[in-house]
Amino acid sequence: MSMAHDRPMPMTPPGQMTPLRWVAWLTLITVTGVLLAGLTYIWVLSAFYGPGSDQASRVGYTLKNAQRIVGDTPEAAARSVAEMVGGATLAAPADPLAAAALAPLASARGQTLLYGGGAATADTLAASTLAALPNSRVVILASRQEPAYALPAAYAAAHFRVPVVYADQNSLPAGLREALTGKTVLVAAPERLIPNSVLGGLQVERVAREDLSQHAVLWARYRNGEFGWGLEKGRKDAYANFVLANPADPAFAAAALPLAYKGNYGPLIYTARDALPPVVDQYFWYFSPDFFDRPSDGPFMNVRVVGPPSSVGYVPQARSDFALETHPYRNQVQGMSGLAVLGWAWVFVGIAGAIWALFAIPARIPDTGFYPRLYWPLAIFVLGPVGLIAFIASYQGRMVNRTQRMPVFVRPPWARAVSATIMGMSVGMALMIAVMDLLMLNGMPLFTWLEFTPLFWLGSPMAALMWLLMVGLAILLSTFLFMGPMLAEMNRKPYWQGVKLAFPSVAISMVAASVGMFALVWWWQNWALPDMASAELWLWPTVFWWAAVIGFLTALIPNYWLVRLGRKQGGM
Repeated sequence: MSMAHDRPMPMTPPGQMTPLRWVAWLTLITVTGVLLAGLTYIWVLSAFYGPGSDQASRVGYTLKNAQRIVGDTPEAAARSVAEMVGGATLAAPADPLAAAALAPLASARGQTLLYGGGAATADTLAASTLAALPNSRVVILASRQEPAYALPAAYAAAHFRVPVVYADQNSLPAGLREALTGKTVLVAAPERLIPNSVLGGLQVERVAREDLSQHAVLWARYRNGEFGWGLEKGRKDAYANFVLANPADPAFAAAALPLAYKGNYGPLIYTARDALPPVVDQYFWYFSPDFFDRPSDGPFMNVRVVGPPSSVGYVPQARSDFALETHPYRNQVQGMSGLAVLGWAWVFVGIAGAIWALFAIPARIPDTGFYPRLYWPLAIFVLGPVGLIAFIASYQGRMVNRTQRMPVFVRPPWARAVSATIMGMSVGMALMIAVMDLLMLNGMPLFTWLEFTPLFWLGSPMAALMWLLMVGLAILLSTFLFMGPMLAEMNRKPYWQGVKLAFPSVAISMVAASVGMFALVWWWQNWALPDMASAELWLWPTVFWWAAVIGFLTALIPNYWLVRLGRKQGGM
């Protein structure tokens, strides 16, 4: 074999395969397969397990972010809440509307509302609370029918100490209308329960949705001046807590009203018995917290589930617990962040562009040789839109000079530098990412035999040994299987002379590319992300595909000067 490699390599047509070309082609297929497998791995996990695949173990009475209030009746749940938050109690009748009316007064007095005692009516308690809080500029108007609509508003009223009063579908009592004049009246019921016709002459704003889950989320997000939870992602207060109840059992939500203004307080959210409604699920995911440095930094969200499993089952409890888990990067583990979406869009453009180039190059640019037909699809796959731009810049409108040994595309120096950079680093860069994917199967290598020596830093997975493993292998394979044979054919030289010609340029390209790639990964993992993104996370492709682009740009700098100095041609 060495004797054969001492002879000048013949000009082999692009479509004709030789043993060396078969090895190069199979190597390329293997590298591409590893890259595709690494990308597919994330999709397979999602398809078979879905977001929240570890929820099977999240069934219990108390979870990390969700706690179930003890009590199979509203009165028992109210006693549990009173024990939790402590303080003097104020008895409220076993009527959700009465409890909602009395809660702002209990909050103003610093008392704990205790559901299940007393006999006063809801209207009587509403009138007394309205009289006790005369300076409140906001009053909540709820319906006497369907108390589930009143309770999300009552939670806000209790916390911000504003009165809750009631109306029906037909009329508003004259005395109540007079008391509401000049105040901002927030109507916490859909129009079918409190029509606009009964609200004439008042300054009103309807804060209501027909769907009760949407209605509760609306009240959690609502803000009017100094009133309202205003729980949005961009708020200044990073901590939030929620009470989760079933609107079919409003008495349980009423029993937990002290959790609106005492302890880890928060708004009321509604759920069905067997599943978290989509609007609530999306709200919790939108609201899921991020920690800055370590999970212990928080912030931490909590959901207090009120009602027995027959009212709120374990599925919505577990889903709430999982959604509000702290993450090192927003939605990185359970879903796709905006950055991950951009990264995957980048990958899909690269895959589509690579497939197109694989067929378009031999059909539309027949003067390209065998190796550029391998380089370019792989480069577009890894570099995405940047690879497509580089391909168009290299071939669109370029004349072909056929007077030399091989057809050469006539390009300006910058375009020749782009082509030369692709030839020098596309295979190697793809191989580096493939090696990283394979290493992630069993973890990053760590060599402890250098500890307590001056060379301890070589034992770091991201230090010199990792660099040598990834970059060294990329240089060798690219030189011996791709660039070396290509230069040997172009210059009609023996194989080993082609290897000697290729090695310096490939080494320069790969070292320069690795500097850019490792620099971006280092910055991203140390500053943009607190922990290394693992291969099963949606953000994984974004980090390394964009690092490849930075590597391409850093490799372009020395390749441009090599072209200007005549050490590289860049005409293939």
